[in-house]
Formats: sequence, C-alpha cells, structure tokens
Amino acid sequence: MSDSRRKLAAIVFTDIVGFTKLTAKDQSKASSLLKKQRELFRPIIGSFNGQLIKEMGDGLLLTFDTVTDAVNCCIKLQETSKQIDDLDLRIGIHQGEILVEDNDIIGDDVNVAARIEPFSAPGGIAISSKVHDAIIREEEFETKYLGKPKLKGVGQKVEVYCLTSHGLKETILSDVSAKLEPEGYQWNFYSLSGAALTTIGILFWINLSFLGIGVSDTFKVPSIAVLPFDNKGDSKDDFYAYGISSDLITAVTKAGLIRVAGLNDIEKLEYNKMSYDQLSDKLFVRYVAKGTLWKMDTIFQLSMEIFDTEHSKVVYNERWQTHWKDLTIIKDDLSDNILNTLKIEILESSKDNIVDSDPEAYEYYLRGKHKYGKSQNLDDIEIARGLLRKAITMDENLLDAKLSLGDTYIATGDYKQAMDIFTSSLNQAQDLGQKRTTDRFLNQIGILYYYQGKADSALYYWNKAVELCTELGNKNLEMGITANMGNAYWNKGEYGRAIEIHEKALEYSELSENKVAIGIGLSNLGYMYQVIREFEKSINYLERSIAINEELDHKVMVGHTLKIFADVFANYKGDLDRAHEYYSKSLSISQEMGHKRSTGIGYYGIGDMYARQGNYIQALDYFDRYLKIVNEMDDKGGKAKCLNMIGLVYYEMNEF
Repeated sequence: MSDSRRKLAAIVFTDIVGFTKLTAKDQSKASSLLKKQRELFRPIIGSFNGQLIKEMGDGLLLTFDTVTDAVNCCIKLQETSKQIDDLDLRIGIHQGEILVEDNDIIGDDVNVAARIEPFSAPGGIAISSKVHDAIIREEEFETKYLGKPKLKGVGQKVEVYCLTSHGLKETILSDVSAKLEPEGYQWNFYSLSGAALTTIGILFWINLSFLGIGVSDTFKVPSIAVLPFDNKGDSKDDFYAYGISSDLITAVTKAGLIRVAGLNDIEKLEYNKMSYDQLSDKLFVRYVAKGTLWKMDTIFQLSMEIFDTEHSKVVYNERWQTHWKDLTIIKDDLSDNILNTLKIEILESSKDNIVDSDPEAYEYYLRGKHKYGKSQNLDDIEIARGLLRKAITMDENLLDAKLSLGDTYIATGDYKQAMDIFTSSLNQAQDLGQKRTTDRFLNQIGILYYYQGKADSALYYWNKAVELCTELGNKNLEMGITANMGNAYWNKGEYGRAIEIHEKALEYSELSENKVAIGIGLSNLGYMYQVIREFEKSINYLERSIAINEELDHKVMVGHTLKIFADVFANYKGDLDRAHEYYSKSLSISQEMGHKRSTGIGYYGIGDMYARQGNYIQALDYFDRYLKIVNEMDDKGGKAKCLNMIGLVYYEMNEF
C-alpha cells in the first residue's frame, strides 16, 4: 500500500436520531427520509469542498481537507435538517490521519471520529480536542468541555467538546449513553458542598487595580508604596488626589518589573502619621513616594518626593505647576520619573500609549473612580457609574473609564453588562493601538467567561493577554493571569497542572516578599488539596493563609479561606457544627463587604451543613437564598448544582 494514499483530514460522522424506531413504525417514510437527506446534503457537502465517503444505514461518513470547512459544513447541515420532519442529527468531528483504500477510509482516527458522534446532542455537534484547538481562536465559535471519552484500544489522548454557538443544541451528559472517563475526586451523595463552588466563585487574582497586588521578578527587584496625594486645597477636590494616586499606581505597576503596594493596603494604615521607615515595614517596600496637590481655579500645583528607606535619604524631589487640561500628561510624567529614579527599565513608556483625553471627561473619570473606590453600598456604585458614563459620553476614547465602569458591573454580578462594555472596548483599544489597555480588557473578558463556567473561552482570552504581557514586559499582570489560568485548568479537571501552576505562583510571591499574594496563594492551594483529599496539606496551607490575611486585615481572603476550612471540617473531621460555625463567619464577612457571589456561596455551604444534619427545612431555606442570587447573576453552573441539591433534599424527605 503506498504512503501517498495517506492524508490528514477532518472526519465527520452523522446519525439520524430515532431512525430505527421510525423504520419499525413506517418503513416507507424512513426510506423517503434517507432520500431527502441525500438530495439536500450532497450539494452542501460539495460547496464546502467535502467528500461523501459512504452512507452507513442512516448515517454518513464525510471527509474534508480543513477543519474549518468541516465545522462550517456541519453547522449548515444542522441548519438545513431543522426544516425537515424527523431529520434530527447527531454529528461528530475529529481530525487525524486516514488511509484511503478502495473508495473507503480506515485508520485509528476514523474509529475515534465514530466514537465522538454519540456525544452530540440531537441538533448539535460534538468535536474532539484536535478540532477544538483548531477553531477556538476564532471568536465566532463557542464550545463546552464534556470530558474524556472511554476509548478502548485507542492509543491517543482524546477529549470531547460540543459546539454551543450558531444556535446548536448543547450536549446534556445525562442524556448521553456513551461513557466518559472519571476525572479527579468522585463526590459522594452530599459532598457537592460549598467547596465545590469555591474555586468557581473566586478568582484570587481578579484585578490588579482592585486587589492592589504587584509581583516582583525576584526579591532584589525594587518595591515602592505610592501614598495618596495630600490635597492642600478645598476638600471637594479630594477626588483629584485619590484618582491621580490610583492611576499612578496602575501605571507604575504595568510599566516595568517592580512591586507596588496596593492602594487598599495603604489606606488601611494611618499613613499620614507614620514615618517612612514604619510604612516600609508595614507595606514591605523599600521606597515610599509622597506627593501633594493644590488646585487653584484651573491651575494645579503638584510636588512629589521619593524616599529610599535602605539609605535613609530622598532620591527624588520635583515640583510642577500645570493647567487643569494638562493633568493627564503630568500623571504620565510622574510614572516615568518614578521608574527612572528606581532604575527600572521602561519597556514601553506611558507616552507611547497616550491618546489625548478631554480634561473635563478626565475629571468625571476621577470623580467616578473615587466614588467607586470609597463606595459603601449599591447607591454609591450607581453614582460612580453615572460619573463614569458622563466621562465616556464626553470622551469616547477614555478607555480607563470604560474599564472602571465594567469592573463595577463585575462587582455586582451584572456580567452581561460588563461583557458588552469590555468586548466593545477591546476592539476600540486595538484600533487605537493601546496595547497596555488591551491586555487588561483581555484579562477582564477572560474573568467573565470563567465566572460563567466557560473555562476554554477564558483560557483563550487569557492566553492572548499573556502573550501581550510578555511582549510588553508586564510581569505583574502576566503572573496574575497565569494564576487565574491555573483555576481554569482546575475546573477542567486538570488538577495536577493547576496545582503545579499555583505552587509556582506561590514560590514567586514568596521570593518577592509579597504577603498579599502569599496569603492568596496559600488559600488557593489549601482548597485544591482539600478537594483531592490530601487534608493534612490542605490544613497546613489554610492555617498559614488565615494567619497572613488576618495580619493584613484582608477580610475578603479571610472569608474565602474560612469557607474552605469549613469543608475540611465537614469532609475530613466530620465536625459539622464547626463547619457550620466557619461558614457563618465567612457569610458575615461577605455580607459586610457587599459581595453578592461570596454571599451566595456562604448560603450554599450553610444549606449543605443543614442537609447533612437532617435539618431539611433550614437547608431548603438557604438553598433558595443561593438560588435567588445565581438566578440574578445568570450563573447557570451554580443554578444547576443548587437545583441538584434541592432535588436530593426532597428525595431525603420522601417528597418524590
């Protein structure tokens, strides 16, 4: 047999659902359906450069030279089949090497393709990982990971997905007769507890501008705290001082290899009453930047000094007087001056990304950012949104305002609003050549997909963001996104890969002496080891995490870590009362902070504890509270898990 008859191809199997039953009921109608399928499909297959290899009963075997042709053809076949009664198709696609022999094809990959097709929903399309990897970069295609099919006698690793875009039916695994390989720890009857939702509900590196986390390359990389500017003018201008400081921290963090203390951590201290050395000890930094601002009509007077605590001397001191309309330029100058003073290589100057901003729009942006940063309730957030929208109306290219506006919707769980803002802004940032804003929009879009349970789409956008961060030398954001990717791999069941990523991230944080990141990383690993039932390791990580986060007064992370500890007590020690206590403490923190998603997870965990204790009425009450939140957030994964638990509780109550 000549090797010239071997070729790489996209292989397609189709099957008509219920055809055997139709044949038994009405053979003439069944025969007519096959004829109709042949007449309709042949020209469609030809138009996509496909080849009909053979008919197999009611099914078809097709090949295509490219994956894209195969996928687009199958989408067209499904669209066409909807118009014909009883022509309900399952379709499977795989890519691999085939051997052409006597107008037929054979080979290992043909067998794989045949076994992919049963994972399709009627009216849907199932694809192998090879097909998935070929199309995932195309934004028009959306997919859902299903698992690893049991394939006896197949010597290759195969994963199966279904297409969820183009109006295709999504696979419901409970309706599929084909079997998947079990992945990871198999939960028992009641162990779908709050911990199962913890990683889904939390991104530990959500947004560097929100958490205020910077990561240095090694412990020798310079570290700095940029204190909020001291407003020497009217108190109504406080928002200028806050906004410029916040923007300056973001600009310095993303412009070079440097660790920057977060604004949230600085504001927990009485920094105006502390010496530079005291600030250095509390914030784990070598340098402290302190500035003043005074607005007089349309003129600003600004000053800034940088103090080196290692050598106890001022290494930079400068004053400016500028017009109101030039304020954005001064902020960019401050960023570059800090980096030059600390001898940080400026891989891309902030000036390279300047788009002229309307000064009045920039003022509204600063007002909105200040209001959001100091928000105490939803009313404050709505006021912040109004100010940010005003800024955007006045200056369509003020992308930082759009980023902040989208972040407010993530905080309140309004993911559709956030996604609309981020996707349109991403295109705009790319058109404007704003690479340092593009990477942040890519990251936030990845976060939104992650929160909606679409790990593959999240990974796609995060990979693009990491590529851009590497190009720009933005190590801070790159490390944060990489840790987020570890969470996504975890949710896909790739536990070893996820743990490896997070252990490396923790090691990196420890080298940089970044306590905030260390506390987060320890909590992450504590959760992961709890799920794979290495409880002693889990307890060690969790205890260390709580100690660091309490020292930092990082309430959000204390609350998250308490949830994980609750599950350790429930699943390992069997102490449901202690687990209930930890969940209640965590819930109180989430409610105090106004975090909807974390509050929901707390409700779920307490409901689970009540269910395990046989207190079913209380369990249903808490599950209903959680269900209300996931419905508001359009969290389908959370809703499915909650409905499952409610069903199990009614089962236990004999309310069939």
